[in-house]
Amino acid sequence: MYPKPIKEFIDNFSKLPGIGPRQAARLAFWILNGEKKVRDNLKKALEGLEHDIDICSVCFFTMEHSRHGEDKCHFCDNPARDHKMICVTEKETDLATIEKSGNYKGLYHVLGGLFSALDTAIPKNLKMPELINRIESKKNGGKKIEEVILALSSTHEGDLTAHYLERLLKPLKVKITRLGRGLPYGADVEFADAKTLSGALDGRKETK
Repeated sequence: MYPKPIKEFIDNFSKLPGIGPRQAARLAFWILNGEKKVRDNLKKALEGLEHDIDICSVCFFTMEHSRHGEDKCHFCDNPARDHKMICVTEKETDLATIEKSGNYKGLYHVLGGLFSALDTAIPKNLKMPELINRIESKKNGGKKIEEVILALSSTHEGDLTAHYLERLLKPLKVKITRLGRGLPYGADVEFADAKTLSGALDGRKETK
């Protein structure tokens, strides 16, 4: 029905989270019928994602590409942060939501996903070995980690991942806590409001 370039746009954009074929088609025609400046800016932004973004070597959060060879993000490289505390999140957007709450001043660690409820195999892409190594090697400005907050979504997948991490972390003699009341079961951290997250952080409980 549509010309090939539009069809390819729809096919690719409908793979994005929360966007179906109809929404992708609307986007295609909105961009096509809009100002050239809009198309140029979108193209520049997409190219920036490919060429101007690096991943922090410590916490795996995204960071702007450095021409001076820095490999740490602004959280890990900030001496004003509490380097004795790590907040573990599933993804970058969860980290951003927690940071916006204004109630956390420690460091972060982005896992890069969760366990699957349908697959018993441990996902190889999750940054769990890196978390263990980070705690053991004191790769936090030389500070010993005293607390690890498992800020994972209150879902079956989040619980599976948290329980596995608890077993991995227990021998390391660190305090392990999870978000407290305020975050209902089934809720994704990314979509929690600042007040709810702030309360969940304040009410976090140590695991047994």
